[in-house]
Amino acid sequence: MSDHQENQQSEYVTIYVMAESEDVAVHISTALVKERIVACANVNSGTRSIYEWDGIIQLENEVTIFMKTARRNAEKAVARIKELHSYEVPCITVMPIVGGNADYMTWIERQID
Repeated sequence: MSDHQENQQSEYVTIYVMAESEDVAVHISTALVKERIVACANVNSGTRSIYEWDGIIQLENEVTIFMKTARRNAEKAVARIKELHSYEVPCITVMPIVGGNADYMTWIERQID
């Protein structure tokens, strides 16, 4: 991969989010795609989450969302997800895309504002 491709691709991120249900995940994802904050979202049911909350170990079925966008939109996306999310402290992380299909990165760019 050329330096140009690496620099171009590191300008993009995947946003990882957990939601309590597919309905919530689809609602959040649809809003961000319609608002052109993210290019797309993948909603995956069947995630089993284990964590401690208020001193009690929780075992929950959750839904995973992977959203792709430009790094410049990450802060806006996180804020919007928090507005729409049903959790008090939602899991939202932003990970750089460090490689991949350059044509896909170009497509991401065309889908967002």
